[in-house]
Amino acid sequence: MTIADKGLLEGGCTIVSSAVEGAMEQTERAPVVRIFRTIRALEELRGVWDQWCQEPDADFDYYLVLAQYRQNFVRPHVMALYREGRLDCLLVGWLESRRIKLRVGYTTLFEPQIKQLFFVQGGLLGNASPANCRRLARELKQCLKRREADAVEFTRLANESNLRKASLLEFGIFTHGHFTPVHEHRWLELPGTFAEFLQNLSRKNRHELRRHEKRVAEDYPKQTHIHCYRNEEEVSQLAKEVEKISAKTYQRALGVGFQLNPEVMESLRISAHKGGMRGCVLYLGDQPSAFFIGKQYKDTFHGNFMGFDPQFAKYSPGLLVLLHSIEECFETSTRASRFDLGWGDRQYKRVLCNHSRQDGPMYLYSRSLRGLRLNFLRSTTSLLDLAARRALAKSSFLSRAKKLWQRGLVGSTRSSREAVSSEARKCDEIAI
Repeated sequence: MTIADKGLLEGGCTIVSSAVEGAMEQTERAPVVRIFRTIRALEELRGVWDQWCQEPDADFDYYLVLAQYRQNFVRPHVMALYREGRLDCLLVGWLESRRIKLRVGYTTLFEPQIKQLFFVQGGLLGNASPANCRRLARELKQCLKRREADAVEFTRLANESNLRKASLLEFGIFTHGHFTPVHEHRWLELPGTFAEFLQNLSRKNRHELRRHEKRVAEDYPKQTHIHCYRNEEEVSQLAKEVEKISAKTYQRALGVGFQLNPEVMESLRISAHKGGMRGCVLYLGDQPSAFFIGKQYKDTFHGNFMGFDPQFAKYSPGLLVLLHSIEECFETSTRASRFDLGWGDRQYKRVLCNHSRQDGPMYLYSRSLRGLRLNFLRSTTSLLDLAARRALAKSSFLSRAKKLWQRGLVGSTRSSREAVSSEARKCDEIAI
């Protein structure tokens, strides 16, 4: 389905003023909020959007890919706040209609169909002052009151963000979500050289790295190499090689991680076209054993997908290819100052990263019966999930059970390995 098929090209936006509805006049005390609801109208914002954007998830061209390929995308919902006639900040999102899975652990308890306003990570662009965030939160409240949606979801907001604080002030106890998960978001501020980075690792971790490198060299003498795919014409080949590995991982059984679909393929092509894509694949012998895919956006490299073939687990191939990707960030032509591994508190992130913050999703709801019911279901499910995780974390049962469960998922994917070649052929079909 194209953007035109979704009816998103017609021009138009809604203007909402705190003084006079539909008026363009404004004062310093009365900023104007314009809500852009079509792709064509968004072209007016492209220049400032590109200038302000710091996160690849909020990139203008990537937004167009999502509008075209994401099935639950209904229409844009981009909020632009103007002060004294000048654009002061943007909040990038869209209206979506989808079925959400409310889970305790990996068990789905409820699966309601909802209509919500969804705002992407890094989608607050420009002047994120407390006053601007309060005005945007107030307008979101009005959008829900007008029944444009049942709920609002922010993908990831830092605990200390002005937008989170403003939303909590504007939405009462019954209309904001409770017990939402908070995750550790880790990144690495890169030093001057790769040698300095290695030196900053603990002696134990440097020893472990050398041990894995030595084991690989002994078992695969002169048969090990890492190929880095960078160019737009290499995207299909990268996807084929990564699919051979990804099809064997437990992440695939969960329906997460690298997925061979048009949205992923187009996002990789856009990144490659802009010169930021890097997809590194580690080969042991002639077999792809691990991959790491990311993109450099301005001065930060963002990790997107990572996985390894379980049969090579003893070599820690994922760590080896990840370290290679970090080393490439020190190249003069692609120099980055930050390596962002995103949310999730995995052991390898604690080892490699030197900065972190806490962030997580935020949910807001309408005062309608449907909105209040949705808040109750989601908050209750989150509370049960949190309580279960805390109880299990007090013993070693959780980690053992998770490992056994993941092994079971990996085993279940082996029966479908014959489908890998047919999946790889889809790359060619998508590429046409």
